[in-house]
Amino acid sequence: MGKFIKFLLTVFLFFTVAFAAQAAPVVKITGLEFDNSDNILIINSIGQVFPKIMQTPEDNDKSIRTPENIITKSFLDNPDRVFVDITNAVLTGNQKTYTLKNSSLNNVKISQFSTNPHTVRIVFEYNKKFDPKNFAVYANDRQIMIRYSSTLVGSEKFKTVYNNMTQGERKVDFLESVTYSSETKEKILNVAQTTEAQFQAVVEDEKNTKLKSLYYLDSVSSLSNGLMVKGSGIISLKNSFVLENPSRVVYDIENAIVAKELRNKSFALPSNNALVVNGVVTQRDVLRVGQNTPSTARLVVQGNDAKNYRLVLSPDLQGLFIAKRTDVLNAKLTETTSAILSYEAKNAGENLDVVNITFSNPVALTTFEENSKFYVDLQNVADFNQKAIDELHKTPDYNGITAQKIASEKTRIIFPLKDSTAINAQISPDAKELRIYFKKRVKKEPPVVAAKPQEPKEQEKEKQRPSTIKQMYTVVIDPGHGGADVGATRANIYEKDITLEVSKLLENYLKKQGVYTHMTRDRDKTVELNERSDFSNSISPDVFISVHVNSSVKEDIIGVETHWYHPQSLDFAKKVHAKIASSRNLSKWETKDRGLFQSKFYVINHTNAPAILVEIGFISNPNERRELVKEKRQEEVAKAIADGIMEYLKDRK
Repeated sequence: MGKFIKFLLTVFLFFTVAFAAQAAPVVKITGLEFDNSDNILIINSIGQVFPKIMQTPEDNDKSIRTPENIITKSFLDNPDRVFVDITNAVLTGNQKTYTLKNSSLNNVKISQFSTNPHTVRIVFEYNKKFDPKNFAVYANDRQIMIRYSSTLVGSEKFKTVYNNMTQGERKVDFLESVTYSSETKEKILNVAQTTEAQFQAVVEDEKNTKLKSLYYLDSVSSLSNGLMVKGSGIISLKNSFVLENPSRVVYDIENAIVAKELRNKSFALPSNNALVVNGVVTQRDVLRVGQNTPSTARLVVQGNDAKNYRLVLSPDLQGLFIAKRTDVLNAKLTETTSAILSYEAKNAGENLDVVNITFSNPVALTTFEENSKFYVDLQNVADFNQKAIDELHKTPDYNGITAQKIASEKTRIIFPLKDSTAINAQISPDAKELRIYFKKRVKKEPPVVAAKPQEPKEQEKEKQRPSTIKQMYTVVIDPGHGGADVGATRANIYEKDITLEVSKLLENYLKKQGVYTHMTRDRDKTVELNERSDFSNSISPDVFISVHVNSSVKEDIIGVETHWYHPQSLDFAKKVHAKIASSRNLSKWETKDRGLFQSKFYVINHTNAPAILVEIGFISNPNERRELVKEKRQEEVAKAIADGIMEYLKDRK
């Protein structure tokens, strides 16, 4: 009997293993993400990938069933296209079409090609810019990636070396390269939204692949007077900004990946102010390196002297030297010498001017803004070319630009700034041409609302004070989510739509009271969290408010909340919350006061102005959701927020 049972178990185990071998695991594919450099796309997937890359479909023996995700590619014509098939894969949602502009690809379509076996097909329609030799598929157990171009270092796009412009102020035709749109309403993702695992897969597949995000930072070395940050690709700097408590200056490198071993590391900077206790250095200036977003590398100089450090961009645009300004002035940073060939200034659009400076050889440079002036320090240029400066001064609008020699083989060019001028400085990929765009910010005059003066009642005259709001305050309104980021969702109602409508009403109420307003988005579009805070910081408003709708897994939860983070925002939060959660509103809206919270939300943590985030109700509660989409409720919420803002501004004055 025992032998018979053992025989049955053996047979059962055999069939179980055989069945498991045939029941191939299914990978769920959710969509595509395109790299900003127009070189690669990442296939978003859920579940472990078992890759086996074949050159053509014919290489795949259909009679053999394996647990692998067999990937094949084939070229077709009329029209010219190439398709990639992935077996044992399921596409979540409907088929998607991505339309590309200024690319070697015209469009990319992804669909469920078959269900027996389950095969996802991606079709690439290309144009004359496309070179089939560059098309390749890479995969490991976490990610599938497709390369379709190899034009990274040969890019003609200028790279940013200094910027304090908002995204809206940046001139699209010279700051943006490839753009993507969709013929469906499916979610379109940007490479900035990829996960850590996805980026690591890209980095680990091959050396060239990690260049596709333009820059790969993999080295920080100590020199006698500073630190040298180096990598592969071309550096392009985003906005820099100053933070306090503790004192630090933040520099972001866009479209950049930090080597895993350097992330969240700190490196000591040379400092005369280091605090030594019992022979041990306990406090000094440091450089912190991190991956702030999947496509943004962040360098943070922290310490009492943080504001006195300078960044010098190397002539090959692959390195940054970080040191005290005096050490930068005295250091010889490159053996390459250069000379200024010409200056040219012209109008480039409405309230937009550009100054072009050309050089004989690649330049190493430092840029900074100080005392209403913009400085460009050329580290390997001995002569500023007075004759060319004199020619520039013949144009009246530019006769304030000056140049001077500040050290051996070092030249400084100084641009006086008028009030409310935004700057975007860019260097050519060969570092022989510098373009500096100056954008004059023009504040729109708020509408003047005429109203008949009314004699206040006698008992109110004592309490009444003259208005302190005299068309001088600025408020940044941040409608939560937007575009591909829909926010909380219930019953086909999106948080992003409610927040935008309430924010528009809020803007209207504030404008009627003479307040300047700025919206981080005024339509349904995707705006990254760092773009929202950077936008606000570039304007320096009096207050910042982010509007959101709450959600919970429990449908019975209702109520309004107000969140703050920095102590300077607490009084602002109290004023606004008192208006939203007044007994009158709570009764009228049939909701609850859930209170004030100190929360480390990104936008209120990284915004310099007093900043709060309001949750105006729960989309997950059927009754509250039904009311939140009504115009009457939205108007009442907007007015309550506006009243709180106005009270805070008046009292602060």
